[in-house]
Amino acid sequence: MNRGWRSVSVPIFYSFVPFLFSVWKIAVFATQEPRIASPAVQLRPFRQRSLIPSQADSLWKITAGVVRSLTWTDAGTPISLGLWTVGDVVGVALSRVTPYELECLTDVQVQAIPRSHWRSITDQLIDHAQESQQLLAILRQERIRDRILAFLQWLSYKFGRESANGRVIELKLSHRAIAEILGTSRVTVTRTLGQLEEEGLMQRTRDHWILSHDVLMP
Repeated sequence: MNRGWRSVSVPIFYSFVPFLFSVWKIAVFATQEPRIASPAVQLRPFRQRSLIPSQADSLWKITAGVVRSLTWTDAGTPISLGLWTVGDVVGVALSRVTPYELECLTDVQVQAIPRSHWRSITDQLIDHAQESQQLLAILRQERIRDRILAFLQWLSYKFGRESANGRVIELKLSHRAIAEILGTSRVTVTRTLGQLEEEGLMQRTRDHWILSHDVLMP
């Protein structure tokens, strides 16, 4: 009896092995997120002052240079929405402002990220939202001196490096560009920067600015 049971049951058991393995594979892979192949890295260069095209179904990841996102008032006054550099992700899909432009402040290189791969850049999208809020908080400073000083602090951390004398701001914007970003006049920016320098809170050289440790955020 035992020999008969074994002679029949063992072949039946092994006949079910392929079926059981198939069920196991379906159960395992059904609980996993589908893998999407990474897009081929195709870098596109843009010259300084040129505009990066807006694409509703694609974002741009900056691999070199500095980009400004901006819009315009009905009167033609530019309104800066953010300053972005290497590692940041930008694109019209991140904004509901119309019009929306991406201006190259330096020579720039970007990589297109199609909508199907946005899940892979979650960290960069969170950074984008956080930095937009930081800039908005700066613009809400009532006193223009405080606004300019807060903006310089922000620049020193995003576009700067540490030195013995303070934070070196390696992105040197024109006074007009700062005025456009902060919603004031070029004359006011020039006067305020001069006052900050006289007070020893910043130094200006031909190549960069240095913000004193005394005014840096802890």
